[in-house]
Amino acid sequence: MQPYFFPYLGYFQLIAAADCFVVYDNVQFIKRGWIERNRYLLQAEPRWFGVSLAKASQTQQIIE
Repeated sequence: MQPYFFPYLGYFQLIAAADCFVVYDNVQFIKRGWIERNRYLLQAEPRWFGVSLAKASQTQQIIE
């Protein structure tokens, strides 16, 4: 399962139900993916919340 900026409740339920949970942090960064941003509803309108990155690279790993 992919990492999320703010995981949904089901993500934590899956972790709790798993026998083994592995953190894999040296994968490729996906620009404009769910890793750096999330969507929420404000007065029934979708809004985006994200983290500004100094530099996004398709070749740089998430851990870097």
